Amino acid sequence: MNNHIDIIFFGDSLTFGYGVSKEKSWVYLIANKLNLSYINNGKNGDTTPSMLSRFYSDALKYNPHTIFIMGGTNDLLCGRSISSIIENIEIMIQDSYNINAKVIIGIPPKIIGSMANELFIPSSFYSYAEKSLTQLRDSLILLSHKYKTDIIDFYSLELTQDLYIDGLHLSSEGNNIMYKEAVKILN
Repeated sequence: MNNHIDIIFFGDSLTFGYGVSKEKSWVYLIANKLNLSYINNGKNGDTTPSMLSRFYSDALKYNPHTIFIMGGTNDLLCGRSISSIIENIEIMIQDSYNINAKVIIGIPPKIIGSMANELFIPSSFYSYAEKSLTQLRDSLILLSHKYKTDIIDFYSLELTQDLYIDGLHLSSEGNNIMYKEAVKILN
């Protein structure tokens, strides 16, 4: 195992690269472009309570230089509150700072609920999640100001329906747009 890890990418399926090959995921593209030693610990379907429970074993124990944290969409799809998401991410930020890691907060991209309801799985929470992602973005920006972290704001990207595979997850082209946004911060 490489003893030096530049960055851990930590999150859910949007970090993992669900629906695209590894080589087409935004995380792989940026790590390859910047020649980073990295671990992608995005887990499909993960919520922030689950992320918090695995934060030590999947992020902190590697003592990386930087930890990228992005989550909350799945919490919203379960009807959870924004405050609970922020509390969990705040603990992860504090734990990261305790090992002197730099933190970058990812703001999840928008979702298209009607498309997800048809192509992913039916859910009564898509409307709630769509509306709440705007508030989550605002709360994550405030949190990043409080802790002086960098932000990669995927929510602000102009992502059209053709860039999604199912209304939640992005296509190869969508991942490429995420990569171009992330490289602005990580470069």
